[in-house]
Order: sequence, then structure tokens, then C-alpha cells
Amino acid sequence: MNYLLWRGMIIRSIIVILILISAYYVLDFTLPLLYPFLIGWLIAMMIEPMVSWLEKKKVPRLISVTLILSVILGLIFSLVFFIIAEIVVELTHLAELIPDFFNQAQKLFVDTFTQENTSIQRIINTLQTYLEKNPDQQQQIIESIRDNASVLAKQGTTLITDILTGIGQFLSDLPFLLTVLVFIILAAFFISLDWPNIKKKLISLVPQKAQATSGIVLQDLKKALFGFIRAQLILISITALIVLIGLLILNIPYAITIALLIGLVDLLPYLGVGAVLVPWFLYLFFTGNTKLGLGLLIIYGVIVVVRQLLEPNLLSSNVGLDPLLTLIALFVGLKLFGFLGIIIGPVTVVVILALHRAQVFRDIWMFIKGENTNPTSTNS
Repeated sequence: MNYLLWRGMIIRSIIVILILISAYYVLDFTLPLLYPFLIGWLIAMMIEPMVSWLEKKKVPRLISVTLILSVILGLIFSLVFFIIAEIVVELTHLAELIPDFFNQAQKLFVDTFTQENTSIQRIINTLQTYLEKNPDQQQQIIESIRDNASVLAKQGTTLITDILTGIGQFLSDLPFLLTVLVFIILAAFFISLDWPNIKKKLISLVPQKAQATSGIVLQDLKKALFGFIRAQLILISITALIVLIGLLILNIPYAITIALLIGLVDLLPYLGVGAVLVPWFLYLFFTGNTKLGLGLLIIYGVIVVVRQLLEPNLLSSNVGLDPLLTLIALFVGLKLFGFLGIIIGPVTVVVILALHRAQVFRDIWMFIKGENTNPTSTNS
């Protein structure tokens, strides 16, 4: 009897494992083919509350969907064109300043290493005296400098090549990206337009016993996805606002444009706003504008502190996770999947917790043991 019991458990365990592996490969195959429609579905879900509100005001659903999507697309394209126009203006202005920048940098370099009675000049003289007395060390230092210079030159060449390759790849992919964008917009329109019927059909396809489980999982997943997007928008807005206030206090021109750009750069993994503010600070420091450089450094410090304090709490409140668990999910996701891990980590934890709440793991274990159970008999 024990043999038959164990054999049944092993067979059912193999069935569960095969189902999970099959589901993984199905998702791995279908996601690259269906991601525009998934993004369109997400957009449709985001505008659904507004569409429902307009429907309650006796506005036909076709007009509601068309109006809301048109407004959203208009705002997005207007913002993109505004940012591009500002970037072009700023780059034109920057191109005029670059010669002066290099002249100042060259003058600073020459003055630093040629003026007498400076600390750097004294260090140079000391090194020269030491190397004259130790020719063997001099040769080793020269070889080390050559090797490091070769490595730096190679890395610099690789970096420039990668940037140019990336720009070329983006330009070559632009027609495809625009086509995908059209598919996303059309998918969002048609899904939102027919969402009540689509929802009924999807519910009818789910077995009655699994409807409670899927309802809990989808509700928690929806909360996690939209909550994460909401949290990131709040963080970006806070970053841009801090930068704007700081730049206005420092009386820096184009404060609004710079604040918007730094807010977008804040999405970059690892670097964030430091990719802009730190090089800016170093330039100001070496050109002698220490006061303004310290002001930028203070702005950067405030942003880092505020983000560290707010991000776990914002994600926990919007995504529905404990702050410590959110922090762990963010770090693990970032280490495993890079930038996308910031999304994958918390969402994966939310899905696991949702499955636990829906008692899916209990039902799977009961199935493996061969005991009868009604899936998700409770809605806790």
C-alpha cells in the first residue's frame, strides 16, 4: 500500500513539474510575439476607470476610449517633442561653449603643472628627484604608465564604438519600433473598446473552481504592476522637483529643462541622477566654481537621501509588500536581471504571495498527496 501511495505521489509530482516547465517554455515562446498586445492591455487597464466614469456620464464607450487615448497620446507626444526641442537648443548652446571649456581646461592644466610653489609642482619635483636616484623604478613606472594608457585607450575606443553602434542600431530599428508602437496603440484601443465582452469571455474560459484563485492572483498582480508604475512616477516627480528647486536657488538657467531631463535619467540603473550631477560637479570644481559645485553636490545628496527613505515605503504601500521584503526583492531582482529586475523582483514576490493567499501551493500539495480538495475554498 505504501508503495502504491509513494508511486502515485511521484507520478503526480512529475505531472506538476512537467506543467510548470511547459508553462515556462510557452511563456518564453509567446511573450516575444505578444508583448505589444500585453502592453496594450496594460494601457487599456490603466484608462479603464476613466472610461467607466465617462460611461456613467452617458458618454458612449467608443467616444470615451477615443477621447482618453487621444489626450494621453497628445500629452506624451507633446512632452517628447518639447524635450527633444529643448535638447536640440541646449546641445546647440553647448556646442558654442565646448571650445571655451577646452581652453579653460587646458589653461587650468598648464597653470597647475607649471606654476612654481604649488603643491602639485612640489610633488612633481620630489618624484623627479626620486626617479633620478632610482632608474630601475623609473623604467617600471614608465612601463606601467604605458600599459595603463593602452588599456584606457582601448576602453575608450570600445566605449565610443559601443555608443556609435547603439545609435546606429536604434536608427536602424526605428521603423520597427514605430510599427510596434502602432500595434500597441491599436491593441489598447480595441481591447479597451471591447473590454466588458472580453472580460466575460475570459471568465467563462476559467473553470468555476479556479475563478476565485485567478481572481485573487490577477487582483494582486494588477495592484503590483500599476502600483509600481505609480511609485516610480512619484519618485521621478520628487527627483525633478528637488532638482528644479535647487537649480532655481542656485540661479542656473534652463532649470525646468534640466530638471525634466534629470528626472528621466533617474530611471537609469546604478547611475541615476549621479550620471549628470557628479560630472557637472567635477567640472565646476576643477574650473574654480567651487560654490556652485558644492550646491550641486548638496542637491545630489538630498536626492539620494530622499530616494533611499521613500523608495521602499512607496513601493511597499503601492505594490503591497513589506518594506524589508520590497528592499530584498529590489536587490535580488537587480542582481539577477539588471534594470528589469527592479520590476521583475517585486512583481515575482507579489505573485508568490498572491498564490499563497489563494492557497494554490496548498492545493498543489494536496494534489500531490492524492487528497481531494476544493481549490481556494476561502477568499481570504
